[in-house]
Amino acid sequence: MKKIDPIYALQAGWVRYKNNAGMYTAFTVVLFIGWIILVSIAAGMGVLFEVFGERVSGLITNVFLTAITVFSSLGIAHFAREDERGTAVEFGDFFSAFSVNQKQLLGVVLITTLLSQLLSFFMPDSFMALGRREIDPNTIDPAALINDFTGSLGILIFIILVQIVFSIGFMFSSYRASLDGADIMESLKWSFPRAWSNFLRIAVVIFLSSIIAMILGFITLFLGFLVLIPWMMLVQFEMYDQLCEKPEGLDPVVEEFDYDN
Repeated sequence: MKKIDPIYALQAGWVRYKNNAGMYTAFTVVLFIGWIILVSIAAGMGVLFEVFGERVSGLITNVFLTAITVFSSLGIAHFAREDERGTAVEFGDFFSAFSVNQKQLLGVVLITTLLSQLLSFFMPDSFMALGRREIDPNTIDPAALINDFTGSLGILIFIILVQIVFSIGFMFSSYRASLDGADIMESLKWSFPRAWSNFLRIAVVIFLSSIIAMILGFITLFLGFLVLIPWMMLVQFEMYDQLCEKPEGLDPVVEEFDYDN
């Protein structure tokens, strides 16, 4: 099974960004604006579905937000894949995830989002109410809160572990579904062993990219995130790309991609 090269992933992400820096940054601005609008829509949806209960309402809005976010952010991966192939890229390529393999991607998003929301359905009611500020923190009985929590501690720990296992294992499933058109189960099964066999390498990439982002973001008064966000997305795409089968004659890890042009 192929291995991720962490340092090359960081470097290649930067080179991919540099090749079309203006377009990547412009799309990031669009993402920011879109996210602000989406949050407002999600808030309205939350009120609309409250009739089904707080937990169900939260699940529906989270599925909506996650789906739109994943579809939008994967546009960078589609753009990068076309650029890698030598295709003349256009700004519209950033929205390819909405027009290519939508059903496969939506299925993957639904499954992974449902798994990520499991914890909310087993969280004690007192904790949920406190989180929604339905209870004044100054009037709550700490002993009762601790009792509620400890009574559910075993199942909560189990669900957290399940979420960690699957969140790591399925991190490349959306790429597989959207970029390569694999069906839902194939995408999940393809991602799981490859992600976990590269767990330490992925952890190194996440750690290094996060440190770089924090330092440069602070130095640039956070304006640098217009560059850092697409770079980090490209780094993750590069990790996925390194795990893919390459056309015959290409190095399985380092692509023969003309980064200088």
